Amino acid sequence: MTSLQLDKFLSGHVFAFLFLFARIGAVLMLMPGIGESYVSKRLRAMFALTVSFLLLGPMLPHVPPPPSDIPGLIRLLGFEVLVGLFFGSLLRLIMSTLETIGFVIALQTGLSNAVILNPALATQSPLPSAFMSVVGVTLVFTTGLDHYLLRGMMATYEVFPPGGVIAPGDMAQSFTHAVAGSFAAGVELAAPFMVIGLLMFVALGVMQRLMPQVQLFLVILPVQIWGGLLLLAITIGTMMTLWLRYFDQSVGGFLGR
Repeated sequence: MTSLQLDKFLSGHVFAFLFLFARIGAVLMLMPGIGESYVSKRLRAMFALTVSFLLLGPMLPHVPPPPSDIPGLIRLLGFEVLVGLFFGSLLRLIMSTLETIGFVIALQTGLSNAVILNPALATQSPLPSAFMSVVGVTLVFTTGLDHYLLRGMMATYEVFPPGGVIAPGDMAQSFTHAVAGSFAAGVELAAPFMVIGLLMFVALGVMQRLMPQVQLFLVILPVQIWGGLLLLAITIGTMMTLWLRYFDQSVGGFLGR
C-alpha cells in the first residue's frame, strides 16, 4: 500500500476513531469490572467501540494528523496500546491489594485450603480472597468509582500526550512502586488478622508444651475459623473504606490530585 493509498484510507474520522480505540480498548481490556474474565469478550469490544465513538468529538482536536506511511502508523498505534496496557495494569495492581488481604486472612483463619473459583482471576483462590475480590468490584460500581476510572483513562492523554516517546524506564519504575505499594497496603489492611493469629499461635504453642498428649490443633481449628470469621465481620467495613481511599489516591495521581 503506497503512502497515497494510506492517506486515502485514513481520511475523515477513520484514523481518529482507530487512534482512540487503540488506547481505550487496551485500558478497558484490563479495567476492573469490565475487563474481568467472566465478561464476554464481545461485550467488552462493543463497550470499547461505544466509548471510543462517544469520545471522538471531544478528543478530535487532540488527535495527531495521520501518518503517511505504514511504519509511522504502527509506531503511533503501538504507543497508544502500550499506554493503555500500562494504565490498565496499574488498575489491576490496585485490585490485587484485595487478593493480598484475602490470602493473609485465609492463612490466619485456617481457610487456606478452602478454595473456590475466583471470578476476578479465573482460577482457584481461598474463600476470603474470592470474597474480597467480589466485594471490591461491587464497591467500585456502587460508589461511582467506575466513572472515576474513565476520567483517569482520559487523563492519561495529558500524562502521555499522543504521539509521544515511550519511556520504558519511567514506566518500569512506576510499575515497581505500584507493586510495592499494593502489597504493602494489603499487608497493612490485614494487620489485625496477623496480630490475632500471632497471639493465638503463641498461646497454642505454650498450651501444647504443657499438654503434649492433647491434639490441640484439632481442638483449636473450629475456634480459629469462627474467630476469624467474627473478626472479618467486625473489620470488613473499615478495611474496605481504607481500600477505597487507597484506590482513590492511586487513581487520583493521573488526575493531578
